[in-house]
Amino acid sequence: MDPTTAAGYGIVLTLVGGIVLGYGMRELRPVYHILTNDPIPVKDLVYHDGPAEVEGTTAPTEEEKRVTAPFSDVDCLACEYKAQELRSNGKSNYWKTLDEGATAAPFLVEDRTGSVRVDPAGATLKFAQQEVKVPGGEEPPETIAQYIRQTDEVEPQHDETVDIVVTELNVGNDQRFIERRLDINESVYVYGDVERAPPGEWGATLVDAILTRGPSDILIISDTSERGTAWRLAKGPLVWAVGGLAMVGPGIGLLGYWLLASLA
Repeated sequence: MDPTTAAGYGIVLTLVGGIVLGYGMRELRPVYHILTNDPIPVKDLVYHDGPAEVEGTTAPTEEEKRVTAPFSDVDCLACEYKAQELRSNGKSNYWKTLDEGATAAPFLVEDRTGSVRVDPAGATLKFAQQEVKVPGGEEPPETIAQYIRQTDEVEPQHDETVDIVVTELNVGNDQRFIERRLDINESVYVYGDVERAPPGEWGATLVDAILTRGPSDILIISDTSERGTAWRLAKGPLVWAVGGLAMVGPGIGLLGYWLLASLA
């Protein structure tokens, strides 16, 4: 390869790879904070300012606010959902997202030392995934059928038929309904900023603190352990970081080739 051409490719690969690598490393910062710190007892939050981690069990607040998961029709404290349909572009099949969303209500984290209120606004939610697949032409479970009837973006795929003289075939696209939720009385991990609770919102076992998305701009709510949460957060950024390194390495090599050729 001509040294000048190699230098051009090297510059492009190094710059693009550096940007991709930088993005991946930036997204890995919460993982570093999680792995280099440990959850603290809820009662100790009253002496703490700034980011903190707690583990415990979920409970509704005194207001008993809850949200309803759209596909399972289960009352819970937080939920993410996505409705997808299998489509084809003529060469391959892909899942097209028709509707998605997330919702959460304030809740409590309880451990043996006390309970603390969590304000989930702006949180990153990392919950176990539950998925229901509905083959084209088949009727979905009633809770999902009710969701479809109430959602303009999603159409039923079981009420279309094709007459082939001998019989009629039900046709339609495959659909899948993905739900991730945080249930009541479920184990939970929360990493966020500690702020003082408003007057009247603490007392008895409820500590004078609230976990929220504050100055650190981080609030993570997960239904697994600290290390399990770190892995869930790391999977995506690691792909970016590895991809960036895969471009930076050859880019630097091409620039080195150009430099050696220039000095020869």
